[in-house]
Amino acid sequence: MRFLLAVLAAAVLCAPAHAQQQPDPKTIQEIFDCLAVGLPKDWKKAWVVVSDLGEAGKERKYEGKFYYATSPADDAGTPLVTCSAQQVANSVLTLSAALPADQRRWKQARLTFTREGKFDLRYDYGK
Repeated sequence: MRFLLAVLAAAVLCAPAHAQQQPDPKTIQEIFDCLAVGLPKDWKKAWVVVSDLGEAGKERKYEGKFYYATSPADDAGTPLVTCSAQQVANSVLTLSAALPADQRRWKQARLTFTREGKFDLRYDYGK
């Protein structure tokens, strides 16, 4: 599954200087490696959704959910068991450190991987 790291490294090296800072390829690879342990042979895409549950005291609370699909069109997915749900959720949280300070208060982050070695990271800022 190291093919993903090569794709990510190339994307980071080819990004224009004015583009938004790219996610850390090593962190992306670590997340994928953890998701990969639970993927069936016929998977087409896998994703993690980390949701901000609001503030409890002085710390924000998050919940991570993990899915895979055997069809590219399946956006509901099947729940996925990862190597460590907490590790994956924490790694997704660290990716937001690359965002400008005014964009770090997202409500939901969704990181999707495809079998072809591509990924997509999107943040939802809600209302």
